[in-house]
Amino acid sequence: MPSPLRLAPLLVLVTACFGAAMPGPRRRHAEPPATPSAAPVGPPTALLAAQVQPPRPADREQVLPVRAAVYLLFSRPVDPLTLVPQQFVLALADGRRVAPVAVLIGAEPGAQRSVTLLLADTPPPPPDGGKAIAPLTDPISVTITGLLHDVDGRVLEGLAADVVPRTQPVFAVLAEPVAPGPGCEGRGQALRVLWSAPVHRPDAAPWPVLVRTDGTRGAADAAALLDVDEVLLEFCAPGTTAVMQVELPAGAAQDGRGQATAAGVLPAAGVLPAAGVLPAAGVLPAAGVLPVTAR
Repeated sequence: MPSPLRLAPLLVLVTACFGAAMPGPRRRHAEPPATPSAAPVGPPTALLAAQVQPPRPADREQVLPVRAAVYLLFSRPVDPLTLVPQQFVLALADGRRVAPVAVLIGAEPGAQRSVTLLLADTPPPPPDGGKAIAPLTDPISVTITGLLHDVDGRVLEGLAADVVPRTQPVFAVLAEPVAPGPGCEGRGQALRVLWSAPVHRPDAAPWPVLVRTDGTRGAADAAALLDVDEVLLEFCAPGTTAVMQVELPAGAAQDGRGQATAAGVLPAAGVLPAAGVLPAAGVLPAAGVLPVTAR
């Protein structure tokens, strides 16, 4: 008896032919033409960062063995209904190109700009003594080749980025103000920081310094309670004067391997300093970063 997978194309073909032969309902009057939807406003969605990391235990639960995970961070949330592995091409250092075996999207609302590409391990040698496939290496670049969309309908096809190797520490990419959530009760403000790969915050990790629009500075003193191993952390502090910049010490978080994150300074998206107050020299928004709070 043929397997269900072998019958699937035949069933699709038969269903399509049968549906084409069915007479449709008669129209009693002409329907007005569809009104074209308004094009999304604002700058194009950008691919802000790409970094390869070892797979987490949950990432290994795939049909094929997984050897690496490539984390992508976009400037807007991605439409999960348009997310399929065949839309991504990863270039290896030896010139070969591969597609991921699975794609995942972040669970936290602020993390839905993060997409994970899972890469299969090198296949074992053929049992009949055929030619073995050379070991696969980590990718050096990623390109979107299919009709991936963001949540507003923008097509992301053609976006590309170099992949930061796993030997480099995970780094902060984007900071934005958000409302204080659970774990930040009694604080007046919170700043969400998105990273190049999933992180968690150890209890003894140093706190980032928040620079406010009036020029005052102070360390964050709490972190929101979020799912572990997401690409974001939310740091909280008292007061209501808006934070315009965050100074992250090395080790403010750790990646999935327990390695310290890199130090960095980021502006808060959409927050301008008060008159006469200057942010740290060289602190500029990343390309494609939007001056709005995440969805």
